[in-house]
Amino acid sequence: MAKVVGIPKKIGLILVVFLLILTTGCGQNQQQSSQNQSSQNQPGQTPESNTKSTEPKTGGVLTVGMGADLTKLDLHTSTVLSDRIPLLHVQEMLVTIDENMAIIPMLAKEWKEDKEAKTVTFTLRQGVTFHNKKELKAEDVKYSLDRFRTEAPRKAEFSMVKSIDTPDDYTVVFHLDGASDVFLGSLVNPFNPAVIMPKGLAEEQAGKVTTPIGTGPFMFEKWDQGKELVLKRFPDYKPGEGSMSGFGGQKKAYLDEVVFKPISDPTVRMTALETGEIDIAIDVLPKDAQYIKDKPGLVMAQTPSLNWGMLQFGMKKPPFDNPKMREAVAYAINKQEIVDIATWGMGEVAPSPVFPSTWWYSDAHANDIKQDVEKAKQLVKEAGYNGEPIKIATSKAYDHHEKTAIVLQKQLKDIGLNVEVEVFEWASFVSGPWTTGDYHLLNGHITPRPDPNQIYYAYLHSGSSYNGYNSPEMDKLLDSGISTTEKEKRKEIYGQVQELLRKDLPFESLYYYPVIEAHQSYVKGYNAWSAGYPRLWNVWLDKQ
Repeated sequence: MAKVVGIPKKIGLILVVFLLILTTGCGQNQQQSSQNQSSQNQPGQTPESNTKSTEPKTGGVLTVGMGADLTKLDLHTSTVLSDRIPLLHVQEMLVTIDENMAIIPMLAKEWKEDKEAKTVTFTLRQGVTFHNKKELKAEDVKYSLDRFRTEAPRKAEFSMVKSIDTPDDYTVVFHLDGASDVFLGSLVNPFNPAVIMPKGLAEEQAGKVTTPIGTGPFMFEKWDQGKELVLKRFPDYKPGEGSMSGFGGQKKAYLDEVVFKPISDPTVRMTALETGEIDIAIDVLPKDAQYIKDKPGLVMAQTPSLNWGMLQFGMKKPPFDNPKMREAVAYAINKQEIVDIATWGMGEVAPSPVFPSTWWYSDAHANDIKQDVEKAKQLVKEAGYNGEPIKIATSKAYDHHEKTAIVLQKQLKDIGLNVEVEVFEWASFVSGPWTTGDYHLLNGHITPRPDPNQIYYAYLHSGSSYNGYNSPEMDKLLDSGISTTEKEKRKEIYGQVQELLRKDLPFESLYYYPVIEAHQSYVKGYNAWSAGYPRLWNVWLDKQ
C-alpha cells in the first residue's frame, strides 16, 4: 500500500527522542543543561530580553560574524559548514528537517512511499519561483538530483536510486532498489545538501556553480572572498505551510540585506559584537558566555547541541596504519579533560557518533574505551614505535579544534609519542588533510545527521572514507544498513557497525559541542538551534 505523507511523524531516519536532548544536555549532564536557564535559548523559545510586543519591521542590514569564510558557492560539491550557513538561506531542498530533526515538506508539499514497488512520489508546491523568475518544475528537481548523484561527495548515499521520472510538471517519482527510509534521510541531510537549482544552471556557469540561484527567502548578491558574502531579500519568496521549524515552515525575509563576515579570531569577533560592527556572532567561545550574559545590550542564544567532535587516524601511512598504535592513542585519551578545556565544561563526553537519548543509541554505542595510560604505553612498545614525529592536523577556525589538539598533544606525550600540532587555515584544512587523508592524526567536528548511516557510511565505507580505512566486513554491514527496510534490524546493524569501529579504530569520538551564539538586543526573532545552523529568516531589527 502506498502511504501519503504531508508532515510525517514516522520515518525511519528521525531522531525519535531528540527533545530529550534539549532538556538533558545530550542525555548526560542534567546539571549543566539547567545552568543559567534564563539565558539559554531552547528551540521555539525566545530569551526574555528578545521579546517585545511590537510588530516585525521590514528593512535594514544585518551583519553576522562567522568563524570561517566560505570555500565555494556550489552546495552540491561542498561539505563545509561555513558554506552551508549562508547558502541554505538561498537554496532549499525537496524535503527538510524540522526543529527536532523530523522530516517535513519544503519544496514538495507531500509524498507517498510505496515500499512494495520501491518508489517514492513527490508532489511539488505550485507557484514557487527561483530567483531568476523561473517557476520551479519537476524537471528542475530531476536535474538537481541527477547532478547531485554525479557530482556530490555524498553521492554514494543515493546509490539506491535507480531512476527519476517526471510524469508532469509537479510530480517527481524516484525508483529505488533500497530502503525508502534511508533515501528520505539522505534527501534531508543538511551536510552536503541536495538543494534544488534551475535546470541547466551549472552548465550555464561553465559546469561549476559560481552564482547560486535557488528558491530561498534571500538571493545571492556577491562574495568578496575573505571579506564578506552579501545576500538580499527575495521579494517573491513563497514560504511553506505551518509554523517555522528547522529549515521549514513559514519563513519571511524582513531584512533588506544580510552580510556574512569571516572573523576567524574569536576575540576579535567578540570585540566586533561589543562595538556594534556586527549584529550577531556565531561560534562564541564557552569562556565568553558569562561575559555576554552580564553585558547590557547583548543577548545570549545558547542551546544544547548535537555537534560531534572526533579524532581521525590517518591509515594511509605509518605509524597509524598499525592497529596497536591506534589502540594506544585510544587508551591514552582522557575525554573529560578535553571537554573541560576545549568546551570549558559546557560540552559532553561522546562515546560514539550516535547521540545518547536517541532511538538509535544502544549498549554498543555506550561502550566506551576508558583511559589506561600504562596499557597505552605497553601498546606503543609492542608497536615498535621509535620516536618518529607525529603531527595532529587541526583548524584555527574553531577554537575547540585547536584546544582539543593541544590537550591531545599533552596526553599522547605522556605515553611517549613525539607529537606536534599543525594548525591550518579553514580552507586549507578542508581542501588539504581533511579530504586527502594525508595526515597522522586529525581532529575536527561535524554537525548533526538525521540518520547514523550518514556518519558511518561517509567515514567508514571504503568507497567514501578519506583516511584509508578499508574493511570488507564494514562495507558489508554499511551496505546492509542501506538495503534493509526494517527499522529495528537497521538499529541492530548500526550497533554492529559501532562494535567493529571500536575494534578497528579508524576514528575515535571525543565530545558533543554546545551551540553558543550572541546578538545585539535590537535583533528580534532570532533563535539558536541545536542543529547548529543560524537562521535569519523571520529576524528583524528594532533600532530606534
